[in-house]
Amino acid sequence: MEYESVIRFTTTALVLALMVSLPVVGVTALAGLLIAFFQAILSLQDSSVSQGLKLVIAVVVLMIAAPWGASAILQFACSIMEAIFV
Repeated sequence: MEYESVIRFTTTALVLALMVSLPVVGVTALAGLLIAFFQAILSLQDSSVSQGLKLVIAVVVLMIAAPWGASAILQFACSIMEAIFV
């Protein structure tokens, strides 16, 4: 394996990690903003409400996005194995 291919695989791995984590992080951040807005309107000071709701939202988004993320990671792993052993 050459130096350029190692750099290309490293760059691709970092971009893939960003792409796979982005749906959960983005939706959870948006949900956090909306929950904080409603807590400010309703004057709720309990943080367990927001943490529990964000956890449920993150799990749901993770369950929805998991097949896509797993297939992207599997495809990347196959391309690395193919480059190393072929």
